[in-house]
Amino acid sequence: MGEFRRIAIDLDVHRAIERRRQALGESENEILRRVLLAPPNAGAAPRERPAVAAGGQARVSRSRGLWSVEIAGRRLAAANLKDAYRVLLRALAAAHPHFLASFAQEKERSRRFVARAPADLYTRSPHLARHAQPLADGWYFDSNLALTQVAKRARIAARLCGLHYGSDVRILDNLREI
Repeated sequence: MGEFRRIAIDLDVHRAIERRRQALGESENEILRRVLLAPPNAGAAPRERPAVAAGGQARVSRSRGLWSVEIAGRRLAAANLKDAYRVLLRALAAAHPHFLASFAQEKERSRRFVARAPADLYTRSPHLARHAQPLADGWYFDSNLALTQVAKRARIAARLCGLHYGSDVRILDNLREI
């Protein structure tokens, strides 16, 4: 590798870089090198298929606000609240191997926070399993959440990893902590 230059990028470009991240430890330079210097179609990551709703129509994820997740001073872009929650859970799972198993023991009323099967998230309301979203390695998370519920669960997740929400871990909407 040669010498480094500092460049300015806007938030949309940063989000595009983050969407191409393949591993938590991958630097922005490594992402750009892979994307920009790779031969056409060589090692291209498979494109994600949109989720298909009943009736065969694709569901499109809504983007509202400027969402991001901060972990130990590193900011990760997110498209919306649900994506920010997913980014947080994936990052904590990557850094703390037993996190998902511990987080699976947590629940609020009759809803588990994460589970190995969609129906296990909603013990009293199995019809809500359609809101389960894949997380990683066979885990699912509840995506049918309000902002206050995500904020509460993010604090619990941070605590389980020995981190403090507000200083070590934060979910930000337009750079304001939720």
